Amino acid sequence: MGLSAEQDAAFNGIFKRYYEKILKFCVYALGGDRSAAEDCAQDIFLILYENMGRLKDYDKIGGWLYKTAGNISKQYAASLRKERKRFAVPFPASETGDEESPLDNIAAGDRIKTEEEQIAEEKAVSRAAAEIGKRLTPKDRQMLALAFRDKQPLKEVAARLGISLSAVKSRASRLRQKISALAKELLADWN
Repeated sequence: MGLSAEQDAAFNGIFKRYYEKILKFCVYALGGDRSAAEDCAQDIFLILYENMGRLKDYDKIGGWLYKTAGNISKQYAASLRKERKRFAVPFPASETGDEESPLDNIAAGDRIKTEEEQIAEEKAVSRAAAEIGKRLTPKDRQMLALAFRDKQPLKEVAARLGISLSAVKSRASRLRQKISALAKELLADWN
């Protein structure tokens, strides 16, 4: 069911008035990840659109939008953390091994990176990943693909490679250490 002409006009007015503010809120809440923030803001305004028939006082919509933005951005942040863990090669996040989220960095007073800084950082990480891939042996690349990228259980990896489970565990551990050392070396050289 679509919106009435009055609701549609109200929605367009609210969108024009609040979109940039909500987008900035999402960028901040998601640690400067503009792409995720744009998706988050789009979802927030989709929720608004779907609820226009239930909302009564459009003049006081700002509070509702920010509350919704807070809830949705928390969901996005959790989803992003889960996705990063799923696809990340297991490196310690800090010298102590504690994992930090972008929100932790913001809370500590770190500034949000500009889009150009994010792009430069992503390029450096991509170059490092490509260089690491070149420096790995074929056996290492196979282990990386099976155990880390595809997240196959180590028993299955052992069966596919025709080696013992303890050998797979040893190789996986050595591979983590090797990749971590290479990544630190390469990223330090390029910064």
